[in-house]
Amino acid sequence: MNKTIVAALAAGVLVAGLVLAGPISGNMGFDNATAQSTGVTKKVYLIADEVEVQVAPDNALHPGGVSYMAMVWNGTIPGPVIAVDQGDTLEITVENRGDVIHSMDFHAGFGPSKALSGNVASGESKTWTLDAVNAGVFFYHCGADGLNGVWEHIANGMYGGIVVHPENERPAKEFYVVFGEIYASNVGALFEPANGTSTLDLNKFLAGNPDLVLTNGMAFKYVPSIGQQSKIVLNEEAEIFKVKPGEQTRWYIVNPGPNDVVAFHFISGMIDVRDGSISNRYGTQMKNDETWTIPPGSASVIEAVFPEEGIYVGVDHAMNDVLKGGAFAVLAVNNSTATDHPEGTWVPPRGSESTGGMSMTDTDTNGTDTDVMPEEPEEDDTTGNMTSGNATSGGNATSGQTGNQTGNQTSGNSTSPSSPTSGETEVAITAGSSTKTDDAYDPNPINVSVGDTVTWTNEDSTVHTATSGTASGGPTGLFGGSASAPAIIAPSATQSFTFTEEGEFPYYCVLHPTMAGTVNVS
Repeated sequence: MNKTIVAALAAGVLVAGLVLAGPISGNMGFDNATAQSTGVTKKVYLIADEVEVQVAPDNALHPGGVSYMAMVWNGTIPGPVIAVDQGDTLEITVENRGDVIHSMDFHAGFGPSKALSGNVASGESKTWTLDAVNAGVFFYHCGADGLNGVWEHIANGMYGGIVVHPENERPAKEFYVVFGEIYASNVGALFEPANGTSTLDLNKFLAGNPDLVLTNGMAFKYVPSIGQQSKIVLNEEAEIFKVKPGEQTRWYIVNPGPNDVVAFHFISGMIDVRDGSISNRYGTQMKNDETWTIPPGSASVIEAVFPEEGIYVGVDHAMNDVLKGGAFAVLAVNNSTATDHPEGTWVPPRGSESTGGMSMTDTDTNGTDTDVMPEEPEEDDTTGNMTSGNATSGGNATSGQTGNQTGNQTSGNSTSPSSPTSGETEVAITAGSSTKTDDAYDPNPINVSVGDTVTWTNEDSTVHTATSGTASGGPTGLFGGSASAPAIIAPSATQSFTFTEEGEFPYYCVLHPTMAGTVNVS
C-alpha cells in the first residue's frame, strides 16, 4: 500500500481515537448541551398551496425569465425559516389551501407522531407538536399523499429549514439560505427563452438533470453579475448579503435536493462546520475547511469570519450547478449593520420569542402569555420572500378559523382592489413594509368619521395584515382577524372595514409586529 495512504490512515485512526476518548475541550465554543425542557411552547402556522412563481430572472441565460407552477409553504420557495431553542416545544398547524393532498415531514422530529403530520386534504388543517431535542438545522418538506408523489412535491418547491438553537450557542450574525433544483418542462437550452409557465419534467428529474439551481427560490437571486472585462448581468434586482470584516457569521445551509449534493464553499473564505450531534454536543467542527458536502434532504450549520473588505461568493462548487444559479454574493464592508439581511434570510436568534414563520400567540407552562410573533429587526423580513403573483387574493380560512371580525372584511379573505367610494379612505401597505415601523402604512395616522370605510391595499411583495390591536397586547378582534386566524392581505389585495363608533383604534401587522398604524374616528 502507498506509504502516503498508510500514513493518512494512521493519522485518521489517531484523530478518531481522540474524538472517541471524550469531548474536545476549549476550541468548540460550546459546552455540553442538554435537551431539558424550557417549558415554552411556540406555535407556527404553515399554509400549503399551489401557485405560480418566478424561479429565474430575465437575463441572457434565460431571456424573459422562467415562471414555474410550484407547490409552496406560506406562498414562497422555500417555506419560512422556523427557529426554536433546544428544549422548546413547537406546535405546528398545517392548513391546506391547495387542490391536492399535502402533508408535512420534519427531519427535526423524533418518532412518527412528532415528525409527520399525516395527510391533510384540501380545505382541511391539522395540528401536532414537535419536541426540539436535537440542536442544529434540519430539513422540512411536504410528504405528499403518504409518500406517494413526495419526489414531485419536493421538486416543486415544498421545503424549508428549522433551526434548533443549542443552549450554549455563541452570538453571530445569522442567515437562512436554501438551495433547490428545478426540472422545468418548458425550459430548453441556455440563451433561449422559456415557453410559457413550466411544470415538473419527470424525465429530467429521473435523469438528474435540473435546469436551475435555486438559492431561496430563484436562480441567481443574490448575484447581480459576473465578469469584469466581459460582464454578464444575471439579476438587475439582486440583493446581496452584507457582513462586517472580522465578525462571526453563521449560515444555515439547507439542501432539499431532491437529487444532488451541495458542495458548499465560500470563494476567498474558510469555513467551520457544525453538523450532526455527538454525545449530546452541538455537532462536529471542521476547522479551516474549504468545501463541505451537504447531501440532499439535509442541512448544515456553516460558520465563517470574512477577514477583510471585499466580495466573497457562496457557491455549490459543482460548476454546472453554479451555471444553473447556485451562488450568492457576500459583501464584507465596515458599514454593514446587524439587521441588513436580504428579505427572508434573517433567523430569530436564541432566546427570541419569534419562530420566524407565521407564528401565533401562546401561553407558557406558568400561564404567562408568550408573544411568539415574528420580532424581526427594523431592516428585515422574517416570513420569506413572496414575489408578486405568488399568492392569490381571497385565501379563505378553513371552517372554525374565522376571527371576530365585523364590517366589510371576513377573516382570512382579501378582495381585489376597487375604486374608493364616498366616505372611503385608502391606506397603502407600502413596498418594503416588513422593514418599517410607523411608515409602513401610508397615510398614518388617518382621521375618519363614524360611518366611514377604511381600505388597506397591499403594495408590498409579501403578505401582511392590518389587525386591530398592538404588538404588545395582541389583536382585539375588531378587524383584521384574530391571533389564531389573522386576515392575510396578499400582494395587490385589499381589506376594508367600516367604523361605527368614535375612538382611537391602533392596528398592526401580525406577521411583522414592527408595523403599526392608528385610525382616529370622530
